Amino acid sequence: MQLKVANMPLSRLLRPRLLTLTCAPPAARCSRSPLDGQRRCFSVPALVSQDKPTIHDPPRVMQPGQMVEVSSVIRNWWAFPAVGFNSILEVPVYKMESFSAEDDHVVGSVVVPNSIFGQPLRKDLLHKCYWYHRRKLAGYDKQMQMYKWEWPGSNRKYRPQKKGGKGRMGRRKSVGKFDGVHAHALRPKDWGGIKLNKRIIWKSIKVMLSVKYAQGNLKVVDSLNLESHKTKYMVHHLRRLLGRRCKSAMLVHEGHVDVNDNCRWASAHIPSVRRENVEGISVYNLLKYHQLVITEAALAKLIREIQTYPKKHGWGQKFATPDGRPAPVPEKVAGWNNAWIARKERLMSAEFRAKEFFQEQQKWKWSAELRGALKIPRADPLLGFRVKEFLLNPEKPVWDKLESLYADDEPLEDDIDIEEFDELVESLENVSASKQDEEYIDDVSEIQTKPLKALVAAHKLGR
Repeated sequence: MQLKVANMPLSRLLRPRLLTLTCAPPAARCSRSPLDGQRRCFSVPALVSQDKPTIHDPPRVMQPGQMVEVSSVIRNWWAFPAVGFNSILEVPVYKMESFSAEDDHVVGSVVVPNSIFGQPLRKDLLHKCYWYHRRKLAGYDKQMQMYKWEWPGSNRKYRPQKKGGKGRMGRRKSVGKFDGVHAHALRPKDWGGIKLNKRIIWKSIKVMLSVKYAQGNLKVVDSLNLESHKTKYMVHHLRRLLGRRCKSAMLVHEGHVDVNDNCRWASAHIPSVRRENVEGISVYNLLKYHQLVITEAALAKLIREIQTYPKKHGWGQKFATPDGRPAPVPEKVAGWNNAWIARKERLMSAEFRAKEFFQEQQKWKWSAELRGALKIPRADPLLGFRVKEFLLNPEKPVWDKLESLYADDEPLEDDIDIEEFDELVESLENVSASKQDEEYIDDVSEIQTKPLKALVAAHKLGR
């Protein structure tokens, strides 16, 4: 079953009730009971008011299917809820299993929050969520087809261009000539590889529930515990509750308390009826099935899950406190405005009050910012102020960082003794004396005339 919401006007979403709600008197619908054959008529709620809805409307009780002026809702579909502003949304609770026509089918009523069932009908969000679910259902497509150049065989020209008596033809594997050749071949593709913001999905669920409420396709029952497992009795209960023109319905229960095996067996053989728990509710299922039948326990759980969903994902406001809670409002300090009061009194008691007020007026000007103070000083003393090195611990230069690598932290040696110093001086004097005793060759001609061995021998004899 394909649902098209892409370019659907809002009047299509409201069509089940649009024709009857535009009339002033309530329209009547009749149905024949399958048991006794008697013809029974019931009325459809009409428009509550023909006036344009505003946020200053007084509180009023709205039943499922009742709406305010439709033209205003259609023109302002992104902002105006179909049930109007400040409305009290009351849903009657029906008895699911009833075989007698004299029984009172309405056993009570519940009030649902406007933040879930009274939202503006945002068709743009429904369009995004619908295609998100469709792509996820499509998943990964493994089908693969081949292009004409990928098939085995030659790519030569099949026959001459002219003088053949036939049409012109290039390669034999062209599209339409060769079985299995496609101009736009299908390739494996992951249709489900798409992401959608969880906030959009969460908002779309509330929008879709508001659509069901505005259409009158929301029914709340006491429970789905049936006495018989026969399908014909389930059909009888649904026809009595939803009418004979109902095309499809989704039964929603909370768990195992408000549903039994008889309901599971009886609803399993009806193709247009789907049974789900609260976790199975999605935008795609709400679009696919026209009527929504939900138990009281499932409705309470659904409201609780939708309201606590932002807190579970951490969407709420965060506070920079140790416990994460908002900080307490500080109390006013006594005498915090004494200086301001004294200044005002001085101006009021001044001799030239007009001049004083004019001088004070020249010090201020109206602010052009949307947030902040209305008046700001005309001459800002901190206008040209620039903060430089606003650090408690400024960063050290590079040479200070590497000083520890080159610093000599070892202590200096102790002073040497006098005896050691005398021995050191004596050794130095002996070395200098030995150097003075050495003889050097003064005449350069001897080096040129005598061999090296003779010079060494003469030096040894001289010692």
